[in-house]
Amino acid sequence: MNRVLLIIPFLFLVILFAVTSCGKKAPPFLPKKEFSAKVANLSGDWVEGNILLKGDISGLKKQKRSPKQIKGSRVYYGQYPLETPPCDSCPIEYHGHHGFGSEVITEEGFFCKVPAGKKGQIHFLKVHLIGPEGAMGPPSNRVKIIVK
Repeated sequence: MNRVLLIIPFLFLVILFAVTSCGKKAPPFLPKKEFSAKVANLSGDWVEGNILLKGDISGLKKQKRSPKQIKGSRVYYGQYPLETPPCDSCPIEYHGHHGFGSEVITEEGFFCKVPAGKKGQIHFLKVHLIGPEGAMGPPSNRVKIIVK
């Protein structure tokens, strides 16, 4: 009877450790590659119903800047009425995004034309470059454009 009383806690501990330490609990996929290229010094102007975005590309050497390495970009936008703008230090809620291919990458850097919508809005935009296998780079600086 003494042996049975000693075996029961031992079996309980073995079962407890087996259940809680059975390995990694994540899907068995390889981690995505990191992509470090980004748009730096992003600026924008409103021209005839479009916002023209320009910027420099950092994180890549100029000789390696090619459509093979940068697949495109994703431009996130947020629009707010002129009457109720968010404060300068407030976080911006982006309402959607536009996707662009590698044509936005030029020898001078980044150049993109984004539809601006209606007048009387404040537009906030940021850009992520897209690398191989869909990996997104870090965000650019935020641009604020007032369209009256």
